[in-house]
Amino acid sequence: MDRPEQLVDVHQHLLPSWYVERLAKHGLIRLGGRSLAEPDLQWSPERAVDHNDRVGIATSILSFTDPGASFGDDGFNRELAREANEYVARLIRDWPGRFGGFAVLPLPNIEDAVGELTFAMDRLALDGVVLLTNYGGHYLGDPLFEPIFTELSRRRTPVLVHPTLPPYAFPLAYFPWILEFVFDTTRAATHLIYSGTLDRHPGIPIILTHGGGTLPQLSFRVEMGQRIPGLALARPVRDYLSAFYYETTFATSPEALASLMQLVDPSHLLFGSDFPFGPEWVTEVSRRDLAMSPLLTDTARRQIDFETARALFPGRLRTTVVDPDTSRLERAPGCA
Repeated sequence: MDRPEQLVDVHQHLLPSWYVERLAKHGLIRLGGRSLAEPDLQWSPERAVDHNDRVGIATSILSFTDPGASFGDDGFNRELAREANEYVARLIRDWPGRFGGFAVLPLPNIEDAVGELTFAMDRLALDGVVLLTNYGGHYLGDPLFEPIFTELSRRRTPVLVHPTLPPYAFPLAYFPWILEFVFDTTRAATHLIYSGTLDRHPGIPIILTHGGGTLPQLSFRVEMGQRIPGLALARPVRDYLSAFYYETTFATSPEALASLMQLVDPSHLLFGSDFPFGPEWVTEVSRRDLAMSPLLTDTARRQIDFETARALFPGRLRTTVVDPDTSRLERAPGCA
């Protein structure tokens, strides 16, 4: 299973104590049905690096997960997004080669979000943006988000689309992340296609988490929408689906990987762990599945492990990823 190439993880979260405290003050003590008091969710950069070393991850591109900076009033969200993005930039500086970062935006306030996007890209030099599948029931293809996608397209900024909970009561009470997250990714991606957002704003590398939700399995049904009057598109739906990037968290089983491989070229697959929400054994299973799959060539494995990530994030991963054993010794003091 172990290979000499360096593994890049594009789906890894951070839960610093100060952020968890902000959540708690707003009554948010569970995310996706999981308690933030769970031992597995006690996060620190040291623990993240230790985890990465154990499972063979050289560099992780960090993101704040749902609810990001979108759970207070406009002023609170604006300040929280700035604090979060500056924190990520500091982690990148203080742990050379170990971390990259997606900027979080204070949506749904569009003016504030465009301002923070500009700051995060131009001043902090972060690697992309994380967007939730919906904000208060407004999915990403909603006209509300046109200014965001205009700017993302102009910059060709990579976007990680992460699920949040849908705006309705759950028919099943247990662990909404099992079902609702993947369905919401499917909704958001389909809305981006049929709203015309991807035609109006081309060139945005969009990474769908968790293997694209249920898109690979439902691709034919999504394609059938083109038969509905009023839903005409510039291209076949399959073209949009194959243009997305897909990361592999919980999507490396033989059945899931077979569906993905039917939909998309391996050059559009990226490795993801979902740490700390994805426990260490999940990452180990994912690596084993990818290493043993008869569907993947060695070239495809290199693409998933690091080559596609290097192409998407050339500023962060321009050369061979830093050796974890060396980079840990270079960590600058003062980042907690």
